[in-house]
Amino acid sequence: MRKTKAEAQKTREQLLQSALDTFYRQGVAKNPLQAIARNAGVTRGALYWHFKNKEELFEELFRQTFENFRTTFSDSLKKADKQGLKQLLNSIFAHIKHDELHHKLFVITHLKCEYTEENKAIMAVQKKYLALWEEQLREIILRCTARNKLPGDLHIDLAITYLRATICGLMEMWLHEDDLDLEAVVPPIIDTAIYTLQHSPTLRLPKPNSAKHAEKTAEAV
Repeated sequence: MRKTKAEAQKTREQLLQSALDTFYRQGVAKNPLQAIARNAGVTRGALYWHFKNKEELFEELFRQTFENFRTTFSDSLKKADKQGLKQLLNSIFAHIKHDELHHKLFVITHLKCEYTEENKAIMAVQKKYLALWEEQLREIILRCTARNKLPGDLHIDLAITYLRATICGLMEMWLHEDDLDLEAVVPPIIDTAIYTLQHSPTLRLPKPNSAKHAEKTAEAV
């Protein structure tokens, strides 16, 4: 008897949860798709009906995490100020710490997904969604500069690289330091990062004549 749409959706959700739990416990490379089907309590055929490979599983898991962020992105874009940017950056860590999907997927991709030829496609999926997140961050910063909430001559690319380095550094510390209290550490560091965007001269675009001035100074020396 054919499954109803609701039953098919339930099976799909069971498979995604099984993949998340299985990869989180045992890693990606050691677990074939049939192990995910078995842990979900469905047949291998049922799994292949929904997902052809691990890449498709990860594509859906990443899509769900990105969708979960949409409300936060939307709120931050509406505010388009330092408070909205602060809210967005803090929410990243709140999701990773308190949301099961975000937490497990983050641990899987950073600690449980071996960098092998087989997993290249999975890494490509991760890279795609990181790029989408960066686009959202760029849009918020651009709106902040347009509304004079951040300096108009802010070097956008450099600012994004700086924020990524700050965020990724905190995440790496959290992964490897069990006693790191994110809730105590993250807010003041995010505040400091936003203050740096606002006031650091090293994150500004060069003045139109600064390069020529530097050349003349070098020639004089």
